[in-house]
Amino acid sequence: MTAERTFVDTDVLIDVARKVPRALDFWRRAETKGTMTCSVISVFEIRAGCRNLREQRMALRNLGSVGVVQVESGDSVQALQWYQSFHLTQGIGVLDCLIAAAAARLGCMVHTLNTKHFRVIPGLQVKRPY
Repeated sequence: MTAERTFVDTDVLIDVARKVPRALDFWRRAETKGTMTCSVISVFEIRAGCRNLREQRMALRNLGSVGVVQVESGDSVQALQWYQSFHLTQGIGVLDCLIAAAAARLGCMVHTLNTKHFRVIPGLQVKRPY
């Protein structure tokens, strides 16, 4: 039996780092089922939000147990297509398109608080975790 992969968006990682009780409950339940996973794009977003070296160290510590999925060339092509299709009409951004492309390639559901943008992606499974 293969362990389940729980693919989380940046907002979930931020809530876990901030020790939001509902986020921590979700995280604990998901960890018992398998591997916590995020896109390298989320790692960039987390680091970009850090104001100093101390915050960067904390962010990296919180990401230590998370499997980080790299962007592959096919992800970029797919993300660009989605961006062209949905940016003007639905407001989806470049980074969300790249995150969605990696999740779609892996066949993973995206756990995010930002369901509005991710739901426009055809065939992508999206779930609000808490």
